[in-house]
Amino acid sequence: MATIINSCGLVANIIGSLLLLKFGLPPKIDPEGHTHITTSQVDESEIAIGRIYKRWSRLAIILLIIGFGLQLISNFVK
Repeated sequence: MATIINSCGLVANIIGSLLLLKFGLPPKIDPEGHTHITTSQVDESEIAIGRIYKRWSRLAIILLIIGFGLQLISNFVK
């Protein structure tokens, strides 16, 4: 049973790491929608992309926390 829990934790960590690699908010996307030419304009597509990246990066962090938690729990299950 401990091996299965540990393996699930590792899978969650791998998926979370890959999502974080892909959806960690890059510096070229402004989540508030301001363009880099002037700060008075708001670009709606930038806001939408920023929200998508923010959601996926939060899911990645949650998966990493769950994965580490499962690995910790597997140490105490016999």
